[in-house]
Amino acid sequence: MHADDMKSLPLFEGLPDDVVASCAARFQETEALAGSSLTQEGDFAYKFFVILEGEAEVQRDFERLGTMGPGDFFGEMGVAEHGRRNARVVATTRCRLASMLGWEFEEMLKEHAAVAERVQAKIDEREARSTDD
Repeated sequence: MHADDMKSLPLFEGLPDDVVASCAARFQETEALAGSSLTQEGDFAYKFFVILEGEAEVQRDFERLGTMGPGDFFGEMGVAEHGRRNARVVATTRCRLASMLGWEFEEMLKEHAAVAERVQAKIDEREARSTDD
């Protein structure tokens, strides 16, 4: 991935260029067609994703929880906990995604505290929202 593609994403916005470049080097770019399952609820979580283009729907027990678009990321909870996916994510449009394997994700968080803080804030937000339901 090119660091320039990552700079404007909320996860990396405003971080020093060397930090963004280090993180970008860990990502692989992929595409998914509309209707493609990006993750399956209950599967082992081994990848972290960032949506670069397109939209996806988040589902739990086949009920819509919300949508995500460019700049949103997912998969962090399962990867961080070495657990299973707690939701299904389906591409609702053609999507361009950046992804990395769990061990790369863990290294990125260890090396870059600012990124780790942003990821943890999103985990906290999602956990709070799921306890409100």
